[in-house]
Amino acid sequence: MMKNNLLILVINFLIFGLYAQDNPSFYIEIPNESFLPEISHDANGNPIGTTNTGILKLDELINSYEIYNNQRVFENSTRSSLQNIYLIECNDIELMHHLYENYSQFYPRVEDAYAEPLLIPNDLGTNGGYTGTDQEELFYIRANEAWDLTTGSSDIIIGIPDPQNFQINHEDLNGTIDVLFGNNDPIGTQHGTIVSSIAAANTNNNLGMSSIGYNSYVYGAKGTSNILNLSNESDVRILSLSYGSGISTPPTITPPVFEEIIEDNGDIVIAAAGNGNPNSTDYYRPASYKGVIAVSAIGHQNESFGDVQLFKDTFEYKVGEITKSTQYNDSIDIVAPGIGILVATGLTYADNARGTSISAPMVAGTVALMLDLNYCLENKEVETILKLTAVVIDTLPQNIQFYGKLGAGKLDAYEAVKMAKDMKDPFGTVEVKNRILYRPWFYKLETAPYKIKMFNNLVTDGAKLKFRARSSIEILSGLYHPQDGYIDLQINPNLSSNCPDPGNFKNTKLKEDSFNNSELKYNIYPTLIENNVTVQEISSNNMSIVRIFDFFNQLVYERKNIKEQEIKLNIENLKEGIYIMIIYNAQNEILFTTKVVKK
Repeated sequence: MMKNNLLILVINFLIFGLYAQDNPSFYIEIPNESFLPEISHDANGNPIGTTNTGILKLDELINSYEIYNNQRVFENSTRSSLQNIYLIECNDIELMHHLYENYSQFYPRVEDAYAEPLLIPNDLGTNGGYTGTDQEELFYIRANEAWDLTTGSSDIIIGIPDPQNFQINHEDLNGTIDVLFGNNDPIGTQHGTIVSSIAAANTNNNLGMSSIGYNSYVYGAKGTSNILNLSNESDVRILSLSYGSGISTPPTITPPVFEEIIEDNGDIVIAAAGNGNPNSTDYYRPASYKGVIAVSAIGHQNESFGDVQLFKDTFEYKVGEITKSTQYNDSIDIVAPGIGILVATGLTYADNARGTSISAPMVAGTVALMLDLNYCLENKEVETILKLTAVVIDTLPQNIQFYGKLGAGKLDAYEAVKMAKDMKDPFGTVEVKNRILYRPWFYKLETAPYKIKMFNNLVTDGAKLKFRARSSIEILSGLYHPQDGYIDLQINPNLSSNCPDPGNFKNTKLKEDSFNNSELKYNIYPTLIENNVTVQEISSNNMSIVRIFDFFNQLVYERKNIKEQEIKLNIENLKEGIYIMIIYNAQNEILFTTKVVKK
């Protein structure tokens, strides 16, 4: 990666071998040495110092990383432009991006010390797994680039209720799935096996197939009536539904069970939009219910298998001489590959699966990666990110007849995972760009970006935007004039700037607005803590647990069984720095978060 042409290739060639490091490294121009990141950790990761530039937020940023080396590269050069070049070795290359994007006045040029190859699992199609296909569908959604950001975690659970069975002994599901309900005939028809393998098959195990969900985990249940049982499992956050029935008109009500799942339990529900039966324009239940993310299918490459022919970026496909499609209507939210896909089935594999039963778990696996990097995203924010990062396809000539009926576009796993990450990074910048927003959809980004930049967007008609940021929201270009919608942009420096890792939420349902401080519910004082901090609950008596996490999301303090509305915490044993305090009720649900500073 190069920004602002820091070094020409011949310089890279001359110094690459000399300065190659085991840790992430980058070159950076620092005209004023007082802004040099100081070495803060030794080779074993032990703290040995901090950086003090005199700019508080810059110091907070640099000191949130581990700096192992800060060597001047061209110490003997007579050129001032080269004398200012340093090699920084640290624990995360993201420091380079943050310094350049937020403090380019002090760091005008940066460049990776060396490029890292994109992660390619050893079972990605013909790379070492099933030899019948190269799994082009995963490259199509940029899964390999998303895996460079995260390969997921077994702490992220995808619940899959299915009308049919799950083969838990399949080599690509063994150890990555528990079937909690039903499954009385594991050798029968196994639609549950197919769906689970798309969401979270064992990946990089040198067998069979890769899955977008990579290290994510599945809870299965035979029987669609078990959907509420799965939702009631405390560590299920995502439900992927690959079943349904068609109706000719949009549903006017949402069944109470889905209201409970979405509104009360706070689960993200993703559903297959239908395979064109009985008519491609029909609506499908439950995909078309309010709050459900409806997924239809798109062709991912030009290919024929048997009598089926699909086409890249094309909604229609052919079976023999008959042109067919999956569902299209105004309830569709997004499309993903669903024709000619490699799946696990029985104890073996099939490479010609088709249907939105495939497309929905592909989106669910992507959401699992997003939550692994930012578990505190609200459900509406997850949907917003999927839509704001999707690649528009209904304006392509071959799809123009479906304009407005293919959702926001095709899934882009990399951009979706990246935006989720940018939302969480302490000094991240979220870019909303090149969007045509006209439908009466509600787009929400609130938890809790540092900066939002908007450019080249067309926002009209019924689009509704509610964006919040801690530092700034910039509208750089585009047209923003929703006649029946609105644009609500606000800066709120009190929004929580961090989110603990998913493991810290084990057995916890994350409620809507639970991580944002939109209303003052607690007094935390003093703001700069020496030894003691007071926590005062203002209006209710729900506080039961207080936990404090350090900047690296490690739990460093916990107090349980709180009965009072005002308590005093002694944290004199904590080191100086920035911490996140989270208050929970007796059910381990998040009530409030805030940043505290120990001096």
